[in-house]
Amino acid sequence: MVDILIRNGIVVTMDKEKRIFKDGALAIEGDGIIDVGSSVELEKKYSPNREIDARGKVILPGLINTHTHLFQNLLKGMRDDLPLVDWINTVTMPHIKAAFQDALAGDFEIGYYGALLGCIEALKSGTTCLLDMDLRNPRTPAAFKETGIRGIYAIALADKWVTPEVLVPKEEMMQMVNQIINKWHDSENGRIQCMLGPSAPFNCSEELLQEIRELADKNGMNIHIHVSETKYECDLIKKETNKRPLEFLYDLGFLGSDVSAAHCVWVSDKEIDLLKKTGTKVSHNPESNMKLASGVAPIPKMLKKRITVSLGTDGCASNDNLDMFEAMRITAFLHKVSSLDASIISAYDVLKMATIDGAKTIGLEDQIGSLEVGKKADVILVDLQKAHLRPLHDIVNILVYCARGGDVETVIVDGKIVVENGAIKTVNERNIIQETEKRMTGRYNA
Repeated sequence: MVDILIRNGIVVTMDKEKRIFKDGALAIEGDGIIDVGSSVELEKKYSPNREIDARGKVILPGLINTHTHLFQNLLKGMRDDLPLVDWINTVTMPHIKAAFQDALAGDFEIGYYGALLGCIEALKSGTTCLLDMDLRNPRTPAAFKETGIRGIYAIALADKWVTPEVLVPKEEMMQMVNQIINKWHDSENGRIQCMLGPSAPFNCSEELLQEIRELADKNGMNIHIHVSETKYECDLIKKETNKRPLEFLYDLGFLGSDVSAAHCVWVSDKEIDLLKKTGTKVSHNPESNMKLASGVAPIPKMLKKRITVSLGTDGCASNDNLDMFEAMRITAFLHKVSSLDASIISAYDVLKMATIDGAKTIGLEDQIGSLEVGKKADVILVDLQKAHLRPLHDIVNILVYCARGGDVETVIVDGKIVVENGAIKTVNERNIIQETEKRMTGRYNA
């Protein structure tokens, strides 16, 4: 007896052997995958408590979004005509200041509702795990818990460059970090994790970066940081340190296999070698880089060096959605056209970035990212019975170039069905939307 048997679907495992079962099945017991193979074989072996007929569907590992800012779900659709620094000052900083004043009064609800909206959107579009780099809000992990998503909370830290109104003494900042970590890290059967999130080299002092490195080493925690997102950042770090950002971090002893660096747009060949040497991972966010006109990251060079590269959407104020299927499609197109080489990146490369390489980026490749026995049951079903997905040729190409987040029918996280027939089952989406609208009315307009 097993809890769930998904059968009659196309199983794209994303394992090392690149196995695809055209008439495949997946058996789930508790929170884990106990078997994967052909429908004929698994139907003979198991009597399930529940069967899911995946005929006409793809059975795929849940997608992994390795960089977003969930509070920005409150700011989607605002400005589309500003570079990063002006965009921060005009769009995100007024909201951050308002949220900071709320937090001083003990009110963390607005960030909580932003996180709820983001988790719902992510789950319904096939993302089962996301890394949220966000303000210090003890309510953010509660949104992970309630929606059922696998959430990684990288707590944003900074002690310079940002406006003084939102800076707090380092001791107070680290005290709240420790409180969140103690309550939420590795909670909910390991479904909720915490990371340390120094915002970027240009708004963290050397002292803070070194303290974060020491804390990560002491507690065995991972680190997530923006690096070389814009030319502005590179020029500023060069002026302050006479080094490029990744060179600066390397000389501090900050980089390592437990570090994921978001963006890495303005990186030199030498810095790419430093990423390889230290095992530092990269989270590629093409849509945000395009909207803010930040540039094109040299991802093909990184892939040739066998650097682990994953995909992120970034926040909804600089992308305007959390659709990882769209992020995959854009990634493939962007690097082909920017290199004038149609063979520079393949659909399978990109699907890896959204699945198993996403798992590697957050240090969870032994648990998620592929459909294999012993891994967590984070699974999505994509409905292929739609005109824009037919006829079927190469299934991986179809997923990357043709599929959309709205094609996701069923989502399973940790063995639990959280989206069914396209609807979220864990929370009341309509009520959350209404409550968010009420709280945002008159609050802030850019």
